[in-house]
Amino acid sequence: MAQLRRIKSSLSSAGTYAKECTNSLCSDGSIGKEYRRALRTDSCVRVRNIVQDQLGKPSTSKLSSASFKSQISYLHLSQNLLSPRQETLIEWIKTLNLHPLIINYFEDGLEACRVCELLILSVHQTQANNQWIEKAIKLTKKIDDATSSTDHQCRMICEELSAFSQQMNPFCLVSKEKFHDVCQAFAMLLQKLKAMHKKTMRRAKLKRIAMSMGLMGCTLGLHKKRTKPVQGNPKMTRQEAFGVQFDVAAKGHFTLINYLATMSIVAGSLYDEVEHMKVRANMCVRRGKSDTIKEVVKRFDQRNTYFLEKLEELENLACLCLRDINASRRSIMKEIMVPQQGR
Repeated sequence: MAQLRRIKSSLSSAGTYAKECTNSLCSDGSIGKEYRRALRTDSCVRVRNIVQDQLGKPSTSKLSSASFKSQISYLHLSQNLLSPRQETLIEWIKTLNLHPLIINYFEDGLEACRVCELLILSVHQTQANNQWIEKAIKLTKKIDDATSSTDHQCRMICEELSAFSQQMNPFCLVSKEKFHDVCQAFAMLLQKLKAMHKKTMRRAKLKRIAMSMGLMGCTLGLHKKRTKPVQGNPKMTRQEAFGVQFDVAAKGHFTLINYLATMSIVAGSLYDEVEHMKVRANMCVRRGKSDTIKEVVKRFDQRNTYFLEKLEELENLACLCLRDINASRRSIMKEIMVPQQGR
C-alpha cells in the first residue's frame, strides 16, 4: 500500500506539472524564453530535421488515411532518433555488467521514444487531413464573395467535408489509457531507482565510516577491490559510482514522466477537437443546407490557426522529449563507463 501511495504521488505531481505547463504553453504569448531556446538547440534541431527528412511535409496524397496504419509499420523514427542507437546499446548491455533497473530504464526510454514517434506521425496525418478543411474554407470564401451560392458549389464543399469526416482520428493511436499505463509503469520504476540510489549511497557511506574508524582491519584486503577508487575520480568508490547511475536514471525518468503527462493532455485535447470537427463536417454533409455549411466552415476558419498551432506545439513537445531522452541516455552511459574503466 505504501508503494502504491508513492506511485500515485509521483503521478499526481507529474500531472500537476503537466497541467501548469500545458496552460502556459497553450495561452497566447506565454511560451517562455526557455521553451523557445530549447527548440533552437542543436540537439532539438537535429531531431526535427530527422523527422522532416523521413516524413516530409504533410500531403493528402502522401499521407492518406487509408495508408496511415500501413506506414506506421515501416516508419520507425526511433531507429534514427535514439542516441546511442538501440542496436549499439543492446551490444553494450551484453558486455557490461548492468543492474536490471538500469536495463529497465533504457527499455522505458525506448517505449517513450515510440510514443513520441506515434504522436509525431499523428500530428503529420492530422495536418494532412486538415487540408480538406482548408479547401472547404477557400471554397466557402469564394461563395461569400459571389452574389449567391449554387448547388454545385455547395456539393464541392460537402465533398471536402465528407472526405475529412471519413478519415480515422490519428490521435486514437495513443489513447489516454495508453498514456496512463505507460506513466504508471514509469512511476513504479522511478520509485525503484530512487530507493536503490538511497540504499547504495547509504551502504557506501557506512563502509567509508567503517574504514575511516579502522573497523575493517583484517578484512580490508578482502574488500579492497570493491572499495578502490574509480579511475578519473579518486574520491568516488565503485559502489558510489553505481549510486550515481541510479540517481541520473531517476532524474531522467522523472523528466520523462512529466513530458508524457503533458503530451497526454495536449494529445487528448487534440483528439477531442478532431472528433468535434468530424461530427460538424458530417452534419453539413447530411443536411446539405447552404446556411449550415457556411456557418460550420466559418467556425472551422476561426479556429484553424489555433488548431494548427496546437498541432505544432505537440510536435515540439515530442521533439523536446526525444532530445531529453537522448541526453539522459548519454549521461547514464557516461556514468556506466566510468566504473568499467576503473576495474
